[in-house]
Amino acid sequence: MSRPASHAGAWYSSDGGRLRSQLAKFFTAAASTTGPVPGARVLVGPHAGYTYSGPRLAETFAAWDTSKVRRVFVLGPSHHVYFRNKALTSHYASYETPLGPLPVDTEVCAKLCESTSGAFGYMSSAVDEEEHSFEMHAPFIVYRAQQEKVDVKIVPIMVSGLNKALREKIVQELSPYFADEQNAFVVSSDFCHWGRRFGYTEYVPGKDLGECSEYTESVARAPGANKIWQSIEFLDRKAMEIASVGSSAKWDEYIEETGNTICGQKPLAIVLRLLEEAQASKGFNWLGYSQSSQVTRPSESSVSYASGYVVA
Repeated sequence: MSRPASHAGAWYSSDGGRLRSQLAKFFTAAASTTGPVPGARVLVGPHAGYTYSGPRLAETFAAWDTSKVRRVFVLGPSHHVYFRNKALTSHYASYETPLGPLPVDTEVCAKLCESTSGAFGYMSSAVDEEEHSFEMHAPFIVYRAQQEKVDVKIVPIMVSGLNKALREKIVQELSPYFADEQNAFVVSSDFCHWGRRFGYTEYVPGKDLGECSEYTESVARAPGANKIWQSIEFLDRKAMEIASVGSSAKWDEYIEETGNTICGQKPLAIVLRLLEEAQASKGFNWLGYSQSSQVTRPSESSVSYASGYVVA
């Protein structure tokens, strides 16, 4: 049984030829930023409609070293349902895309769900089909796999409520897979969701953002020397800087202090812990950053997007 491409025709083209042409243009543009990076098998990229996120996603997957990878763990947030005490994976045999099906590693999904740790369960069909954080990455994975003539399967992992105890259970279950060079790990995440409709209006007012000693100074402060979009970028780039260090503790501290609405903050925290468990010497290298719009007034809103990788 295959999960339908439920967002095709709305968030991206449902026409295979048209979509392939669009992705080819994205990857051609991304080539000026990066190409395949040897050992880059830990990735992060956004999951918005391709009009907004396409360039960043192409940067993410252009960096991907596919030479040894045969399985891709995609960790993403839950946008529509809340659950806790476990993460959820897919019971489908494949994800449909306009470029062809992307197989799910059902054997690994079953092993995770059958583990005595109780850290994993299955998504319902409705939850799986409504969620977009995995689907938006699927065509890019298929495109690169077809270009490189490699066979890959995915393991979708949805994260919602996540205390530290559950995070450690998930990390322990995934660590053996993380140590295997045949496995890639992808974090599906947008960055700051700014605006009243997102309930987040933090603002950093300093004249020079690089000189700000604190992550934030107030909530919804009237704009000062910085445009709001510049303040948003500062908040996001501080998060990116911390993820570059690879410290889950510093990441937790940043999220607690700023409340930055990075939707994939919990999946990203899991990957940072996996890097720590693997004794990786560093965290993410960043390729690109953009915003859906440049906010200048409190009544406006935007979502941010970033692309990056880790050599692991």
